[in-house]
Amino acid sequence: MNNSGIKVRIFDMENGLREYDDIKIIRIISKDYNLLIMKDYLPIIGEIDGSVDIKNDSVNLSFKDIKAFYMNSDNIFNLMIKEG
Repeated sequence: MNNSGIKVRIFDMENGLREYDDIKIIRIISKDYNLLIMKDYLPIIGEIDGSVDIKNDSVNLSFKDIKAFYMNSDNIFNLMIKEG
């Protein structure tokens, strides 16, 4: 694994599994909270009803109005999108 950032795995029924390495920032805006996840962020699991932005120097992904589950552990962020 690349140690300079976060590995992101995104799964949805439309696109299947996509993976991105060396992500610097993940921003989650849900109806009940806002999170900014960076490298070495504490392990966390949750549900999203809102949006997710995933960024580094070459990747700029934005998912708006989604319902999803996420888990962040050991600099690996998994996002499973239910609707959006």
